[in-house]
Amino acid sequence: MTTVYIEDNSVQAERFVEFTRTMPFATVVEEKKQSFAEACAECNAITVDEFIDELEKRVRQRYHNAKS
Repeated sequence: MTTVYIEDNSVQAERFVEFTRTMPFATVVEEKKQSFAEACAECNAITVDEFIDELEKRVRQRYHNAKS
């Protein structure tokens, strides 16, 4: 199996994708466009503040345990 990503923002690219659909050995899988909120929910994204807080907590734990 080979994966090819095609930016279909030109007439030539759209024609190529349509031609590819006619081939019996090829499958065209189109990317579902999502809103930013949907994409964040799908990958369990967190806010920058949550990330920084968790990072600081882990650094404190690691270096606190190293001193003991």
